[in-house]
Amino acid sequence: MDAWIALARGPLFRISLAVCLLGLALRVGLELYRVVWAWRQAGDKDLPTAMVLRTTVGWLVPVRLLHARPLYSSLSLLFHVGIILVPLFFAGHVALWQESFPLAWPTLPHAAADVLTLATAVAIVGLLVARFAASSSRALTGIHDVGILGLLLVVAVSGWLAAHPRWAGVDARSLVLLHVLAGNAALLLTPFSKIVHCVLAPFSQLVFELGWHFPAATGRHVAVVLGKEGEGV
Repeated sequence: MDAWIALARGPLFRISLAVCLLGLALRVGLELYRVVWAWRQAGDKDLPTAMVLRTTVGWLVPVRLLHARPLYSSLSLLFHVGIILVPLFFAGHVALWQESFPLAWPTLPHAAADVLTLATAVAIVGLLVARFAASSSRALTGIHDVGILGLLLVVAVSGWLAAHPRWAGVDARSLVLLHVLAGNAALLLTPFSKIVHCVLAPFSQLVFELGWHFPAATGRHVAVVLGKEGEGV
């Protein structure tokens, strides 16, 4: 078992981390390329920068949505905070990160990490229930969405139980192995799944705004494609 844990924490983790970071860099690079291309094509290059910044902050800190859908939005916010803070700042994780990056940064107190991990697990369960409880959400929920949330739930629960094996009733090393393997899988999937929006979200409002600044003669080109040249609007 110890050999499997060493393999999962060592080479498999480094491969997963490399795929994750390179994939994220590629996704961000492609997003920036699309932003620059769209800006160059835009007929009106005078973008409302202040409005874009305000809206972006509004989506990252969704105060408006907390009023409109308080329960679901609170669960979603807690989920996002948990899956970012605990992997990056839990002391055990920081020690693992430092094997690949010889840098030091602050860690969460163990009690705070425990509470945040449990809260994240509860938030994931709540989001899954909410997705299936509402017909509108259920229609937009695919097996991929459920699979990603399920994987992150396994990461959270196995990590908490590995830190508190007396509550698990199984060998702590088995829980550690499950936690590390599930975490590696989450890293591998991050650039290719909806988890990536944690990195791409700041670009969303800028892309949306650029989409409304159509290039010159866009209407004529659309008319040609639709075979409606010369017809009134």
